[in-house]
Amino acid sequence: MITLKNRQKFITLQSIILVMILPWTAEAESTAADGQSDYARPTSLFSAGAGAIVTKEPYRGMDTESRGIPFFLYRTERFSLYGPMMSYLLFAEKDWEIDARTRVRFEGYEEDDSRFLRGMDDRKWTLEMGGSLSKNFLYGKITADLTADILNEHKGYELGCYYSYDFRDSRKKPALILTPNIGLNYRSRRLNDYYYGVRASEATASRPEYNAGDSTGLTAGFRINYIYSEKVSLMAMVSFEWLGNEIKNSPIVDKDHIESYLFGIMYKF
Repeated sequence: MITLKNRQKFITLQSIILVMILPWTAEAESTAADGQSDYARPTSLFSAGAGAIVTKEPYRGMDTESRGIPFFLYRTERFSLYGPMMSYLLFAEKDWEIDARTRVRFEGYEEDDSRFLRGMDDRKWTLEMGGSLSKNFLYGKITADLTADILNEHKGYELGCYYSYDFRDSRKKPALILTPNIGLNYRSRRLNDYYYGVRASEATASRPEYNAGDSTGLTAGFRINYIYSEKVSLMAMVSFEWLGNEIKNSPIVDKDHIESYLFGIMYKF
């Protein structure tokens, strides 16, 4: 498997992944560009842009990272590509949708990312596959998804359930969209133990052996989309994930949450 030896490249790419795998960000850009609801998929849409992201990881000794990043979205009636996530619409009936999806999980670290991780084996990115089920309501959208490792890195899976709602202005083509979201995620034991466990061979006097179990976490976020013109839209986003006890209790973790902030501009071609 490819490894990223240059730390700056790793953090930059990790930040891009963090932004691009958020499905509701991609849906928002589709909505913003076409003035449609999330479930009214455009015939074809391509947008690209740039922005800045600030991320705070839970690992001990890791600094807050700020980076300029590019991002993009390509979407047809059935196929979507946003960063390293791909999805294909398998079924659509009224307000229901079922998608197959593939994504890159850029979780983990290299041992030189922090002095507290020295002597640890690198925890690598991996490719995951799965699917999602979505239901649109008058007052929001609920999505459940499941993805599992297919490259035998963490050998686990993650299950999530999320709710979001678009607040729009009264005009036919909205200029401002405000979208809060909240959700729960379930992470399997193997997933947590790979990224947050400490193996016997990695244990020290200040870093005891630790076997992480499965956990449930809470996610929440808020997005603002402003349609500046037919081609240009502005976006800002904040997101939080509160970690389960099996992650928080790890000796290589010193925070109980992950947070990120994004600001950007998108251009529709």
